[in-house]
Amino acid sequence: MWNYFVKGGIMMWPLLGCSILSLSIIIERLIFFYKTDVKIKPLMEGLLSSIKKDDIDRALKVCDNTKIPIVNTLRNGLMKFREGKETVRESMEEAGLYEIPRLERYLAVLQALASIATLMGFTGTVMGMIRAFNDIVAHGISSPTVVAKGIAEALITTVTGLFIAIPTLLFYHYFSHRVDKSIIEIEQCTRELLNLAK
Repeated sequence: MWNYFVKGGIMMWPLLGCSILSLSIIIERLIFFYKTDVKIKPLMEGLLSSIKKDDIDRALKVCDNTKIPIVNTLRNGLMKFREGKETVRESMEEAGLYEIPRLERYLAVLQALASIATLMGFTGTVMGMIRAFNDIVAHGISSPTVVAKGIAEALITTVTGLFIAIPTLLFYHYFSHRVDKSIIEIEQCTRELLNLAK
């Protein structure tokens, strides 16, 4: 593996940096979404049941025991529940402005890393080909080994860039799907809560 890394030339170092950063973000987001993966339907049934019984304190306790973006938004609304529908709406919208960026955290970076890794791989390809042509100019084309080093550098960086970019892009789309799903759930739950507010 180290042998391939050395053959890939100088562009392998920034590609290594991209892969480490990408892997760190993917692991962080996987842990985040794993921790916030709660079945919403039974949770909402419990909350709505408490609200219908006018037991807001119990509903707030349920929220305190479940630290996920959706519940944090609802909790803000419940704290203002007796102040009227508009106050509840404003309170939940304010919480949403904080919670949605938490869901989308690092996704723009992940998307950028996928593009950067691909471009770095192609930059390495160009540099490898320049090296190969320079070797041909210096030594002629009498032996394939003359240009082998440059071509190897070109191919290794291309493959490395794609190996980093493809899984990074796949995880970006997976996390984006999770964010969209969570936002829809937040909207549905806040609507249900607002329907019960006076």
